[in-house]
Amino acid sequence: ITLHSIGDAVITTDAHGIVDYLNPVAEMLTGWITAEAQGRPLSQVFQVVNEQTRQPVPDPVARCLQEGEISGLANHSVLVRRGGLEYDIDDSAAPIRGRDGQVLGVVLVFHDVTETRRLTRQLTHEATHDALTGLINRPEFERRLERALSSARQYGARHALCYLDLDQFKVVNDTAGHAAGDELLKQINSILSGMFRERDTLA
Repeated sequence: ITLHSIGDAVITTDAHGIVDYLNPVAEMLTGWITAEAQGRPLSQVFQVVNEQTRQPVPDPVARCLQEGEISGLANHSVLVRRGGLEYDIDDSAAPIRGRDGQVLGVVLVFHDVTETRRLTRQLTHEATHDALTGLINRPEFERRLERALSSARQYGARHALCYLDLDQFKVVNDTAGHAAGDELLKQINSILSGMFRERDTLA
């Protein structure tokens, strides 16, 4: 009754990682109902990948069973729901022990952190990018420049730095107003952005 009522998603398995039970939140997030999921390996019901590499992440339940200790997912883990929807999740798996201390199964508790991660990514982007153009801002440019100089000193890496000046930009601002100047900067950004490799920095 308690597991059925709590706001986190809960899946329990036996000592072999076979699904016993899903609470309603777990059913909603995975797309599986308990009756369908029972008796299946957890990996069929709980499909989790790394958001960047798209590779399956190590199974926290298998690790929990192997080590007999609480384990969790790595950061950037994404649950792929039955049908293809995706949720950023955070989780922990804990062993279920009998009176004699023997591991009888695992309880996996996870929750949807999609909105939290979206806000974190947004704040990170805003802290490192210019609000007008979307380009890397000065502090982030200086950090990247310092990393480039450091790699040049340590490993002999070679880098190129180009400084571009916009001729008569002040005239545009003075005669047509700052809104026109802003629009010009946006257009220049859209032209230049397509000319650089992903690992290059335009700031």
